[in-house]
Amino acid sequence: MLDPSQSLQPDSAGSSFQRAALLTTFPCLFAVMLMVSGCAKTAQVKTRPKDKAAAAYVDGLKSMASSNFLEAQQTFTGVVKMPAYLAATTVARIRLADTLFAQSKYEEAVQVYQGYVRRHDGSSNVPYARFRIAQSYFQLVPTDFWLLPPVFEMDLSTVERARYYLEAFIRRYPTSDFGPQALTMRDRCIELQMAQHRYVIRFYQGRKKPMGVIFRSHELMRRFPVRGHGVADYTVLASAYGAVDWRRRELELQREIARRWPSQSAGKSARSRVAALGILIAKLKAEGKKDAEMPVELPPTAKDRPELLAGPDGAARSSRKKSVSKSDS
Repeated sequence: MLDPSQSLQPDSAGSSFQRAALLTTFPCLFAVMLMVSGCAKTAQVKTRPKDKAAAAYVDGLKSMASSNFLEAQQTFTGVVKMPAYLAATTVARIRLADTLFAQSKYEEAVQVYQGYVRRHDGSSNVPYARFRIAQSYFQLVPTDFWLLPPVFEMDLSTVERARYYLEAFIRRYPTSDFGPQALTMRDRCIELQMAQHRYVIRFYQGRKKPMGVIFRSHELMRRFPVRGHGVADYTVLASAYGAVDWRRRELELQREIARRWPSQSAGKSARSRVAALGILIAKLKAEGKKDAEMPVELPPTAKDRPELLAGPDGAARSSRKKSVSKSDS
């Protein structure tokens, strides 16, 4: 434990007084001592490294409390360079990272936090350092600004990285006091990622590219096995199936919509569509049509059935339920 209040002590109690007494009482002896040593030495009070580090650490905390983060950064940098066995040196590394974070130097802060985790993996401060790493990455995520396009239309590599570290923290420390904050930030990352997927889906819809809609819808449902399975997602995918005459898949999906959302307008429309598709498929088969149920050209994800992998009870129905990620639940 640090003891910043501990006063500085000389290397031996009363040594200054003893030297003064020696000088006045035994001048001849003192002269001999000077001749032997060859030089006069002034009595000095030595500060122990422990006390010096603790005092500097407290000075850094005072600078932080006054929002003098640059000064605090310089102070903690000096403490970190002191002997590694000192308690103040260890915690100063965390405070140094905090000052960088406070100055919006998030990438630099991440490096210092990670350095702390590597050096002190068993410390009680490690959960805090890991949380701040994730939070620093989240702070690098772009924010909406009226002069710029929406964030979900931009490169979301920073969102992907932030979500990775946030989910790692949530899994590692499920009962942490920082958990609610981590969940809020993680949810924001998911919202941005899903918004980008749906933006691309709308792009393909507007350009009459149903295969693109199918591919991106499959990707959305695979990556977000709970939140990517809303009624709107299913109706968009069913419509794309119908646009490429993939009647069997559309029939199956329309049945799923009718079953999951029976009281909604989409569920009622789905029941009507199921009846019409059943009649159409039977008719085309009777005529000997080879494409009665599916088109000749299929998307690369044709073998996948992501629309049946999740949702309210999709995971229970799927034989692949163990491989479905629950990270966005």
